[in-house]
Amino acid sequence: MTKVELRKVFIAKRNQLSQADYDRLNHDLLEQFKQFNLAGVNCIHLFLPIHTRKEPDTFLMLNWLLAMHPHIQRIIPKANFADSTMQHYIYDEQLQMGINAFGIPEPIDGNTIDPQEIDMVLVPLLAFDRQGYRVGYGKGFYDRFMAQCKQDTRFVGLSFFEPVDVISDVNPFDQKIQECILPDRICKLPG
Repeated sequence: MTKVELRKVFIAKRNQLSQADYDRLNHDLLEQFKQFNLAGVNCIHLFLPIHTRKEPDTFLMLNWLLAMHPHIQRIIPKANFADSTMQHYIYDEQLQMGINAFGIPEPIDGNTIDPQEIDMVLVPLLAFDRQGYRVGYGKGFYDRFMAQCKQDTRFVGLSFFEPVDVISDVNPFDQKIQECILPDRICKLPG
């Protein structure tokens, strides 16, 4: 299937989730994340969820990291829709938060960090395939950002749903994830 087709299918699948199913799947993702090997991770980037789109609730992971691994620096993005880039903010007590026009929680002001300092990125996606390619909303924010990270940065997707066999229209600019956290397991990929 193409990215456009997959976007349509997986947005519909998310929209069909009841609140109880959405809450359970988020709990299950958190439990899998707790089992994740964080050795050598000093700085982790987490996208913030748009709850109205039933995106995985990374606030659960953010709060767990704060409680259980306070030494790991937590980074969150702010999107610039004019040029499809992102700035990356340290999630600390100085950070001021707000909600942008698209309903995305984001930093208003705080301390930024260079992508080269990030060890792991939790990558948003609508769908992913067995080769490690992903489908987002189609603006390329994360592909651009992932290309700026250091070579050994771990890219980890979060998905409520199993991978598809193949995304038929990947291009040379598409970045791969190496792993994807699912509600029942961590899926290793050839990314």
